[in-house]
Amino acid sequence: MQYPKRKDIENLNYRIVSLGHNCFPRTVLTRWGLKPDRSEGELSMPFDLATFETFEITKNIQNDFENFFDNLEYREKPHFLKKEGYWIKAPDCIEFMHEKDLKKDEKQKLIDIYKKRIDNFRICLNDPIPIVFVQLLGDCDDTENLYDSLKKIRGDKPFSLVILDPQDSVKHSNPNISVLKLKYPSPDYKNNWWSQKYYTSKEGKLFEQKIADFCLEQINNLNKKGEIL
Repeated sequence: MQYPKRKDIENLNYRIVSLGHNCFPRTVLTRWGLKPDRSEGELSMPFDLATFETFEITKNIQNDFENFFDNLEYREKPHFLKKEGYWIKAPDCIEFMHEKDLKKDEKQKLIDIYKKRIDNFRICLNDPIPIVFVQLLGDCDDTENLYDSLKKIRGDKPFSLVILDPQDSVKHSNPNISVLKLKYPSPDYKNNWWSQKYYTSKEGKLFEQKIADFCLEQINNLNKKGEIL
């Protein structure tokens, strides 16, 4: 299936940065044309392709990934997405599920990959270009702490924080945080959103399009404020 590129934003100077908690934000917003893909030069960042508990994302932003490479373990037990083993950071429950080619004796390769992704993230955080940060929530709402952490780093540099909240985890109404409450279209989609069978279904496309449109609205809001050139 082909997804149209967003012609109405192609000349705008902005970045979309995924803040997890898994690879859903990067995947969906790339699919719907708001975020460039790898072939267009988009660099990966630490929260793009791993699974984090929400509060771990905030913690790593606050402490600049201090001790991020401690307690890395290779799990032999298969994951439901993989037949092979996989790397995990214990006890923080961070799973590096996309590094499927890295074996038990290749921890340093994993470290090198994530050092580059962390460096990309640091550079982006300090770039004056407007940024739309997007996070998919699981069961834990840490968004106010997350916003405060981003504000401390960004200072006067323009940004927007978008929270995708399909499980109604957010209970506050912070006007600085744009929250989209949108229920998963089905349990099957929730558990298999990465499968073409579900993301190309009528319900899956409608769900993802609402997310893309909401994020586009935040981009346009930055533009209206004169923060995107």
